[in-house]
Amino acid sequence: MVIGFVPLPVGVVGPLMLNGGRIQVPMATTEGALVASTNRGCRAIALSGGCVASLYGDGMTRAPVLRLESAAMATQLKLWIEKRENFSKIKEVINNISA
Repeated sequence: MVIGFVPLPVGVVGPLMLNGGRIQVPMATTEGALVASTNRGCRAIALSGGCVASLYGDGMTRAPVLRLESAAMATQLKLWIEKRENFSKIKEVINNISA
């Protein structure tokens, strides 16, 4: 059931000098000016000699979601979990309830 239509600017930028090659980058964005801006960035990269990208971790992870009452509480939890002994505790609990 079609309920509407949204015009979406699409474009191609580049060439982007990446890992010794020249590639065109397709874009779809709700901000049409972003295509022109990104194209200027591709030109700046090309004029500086290009860029190199590498992949150091390719995979998929599944992690539990913890819902807290505020961003401040989430920050406190993150800092608590970063301590090795606390990470071990929470990992043990989560491993016992996860499928």
